[in-house]
Amino acid sequence: MLISFDKTQFPLVVVEDAGVEVHLLPVTKIQFEQFMTETGSISADRYEAMLALNPVVAFNRFTADDREQLFVTGILPEEALEFARWLGEGYDLPTVAEWRKLLAALRREPPPRQHRLTDLIEAPSDTILEKIETQLHIRSMLDYTLMRGGLVEWVWQDKYPVGLGVPRPQFHPNLWNPLVNVVKPIRPDQRIPYFGFRLVRRGDWYLADKDYARFVF
Repeated sequence: MLISFDKTQFPLVVVEDAGVEVHLLPVTKIQFEQFMTETGSISADRYEAMLALNPVVAFNRFTADDREQLFVTGILPEEALEFARWLGEGYDLPTVAEWRKLLAALRREPPPRQHRLTDLIEAPSDTILEKIETQLHIRSMLDYTLMRGGLVEWVWQDKYPVGLGVPRPQFHPNLWNPLVNVVKPIRPDQRIPYFGFRLVRRGDWYLADKDYARFVF
């Protein structure tokens, strides 16, 4: 499996079964705040509205009980897409079909055997993943992603944004099965505290740019 980094130094992995690269983690507040600082395209008031629903926790001090506070939630799809455009060409929300293929493929992918994943990446993402390793029993690459036990994530369904995911019950009680159920907000402008996002990157970037693919394990 190939691993690479976006401009915020957070990792993506290549999932050939889905034909995309994908952020290993949902997008964090650390990444989003870098985007805000560089672009100014999201106002402080808009960001405060997100934080009111899910406050910030320090990336090196979060626990299993407040882990969700690392990630951007309460975000609207158009705001997630602004972040995607800032990251660069090819970044987008996944489709429903892509997200489900990613879940299935990463469930089959064992974690690195010779090196811990955190030996391959840079802070603060390595700190976050190291703490996740201590909080969860890592049996596959899927466990790192929090696609189970994380957030509901924005995805495309026939060009309309909907949600997929199964949050940790203590964060948001639910009976959703992301392989069957999609989550549809009542209003498109509704900020929802358990909705976040991760991005995919489409295209053969990892083959075209030798410096982009840094590790194989």
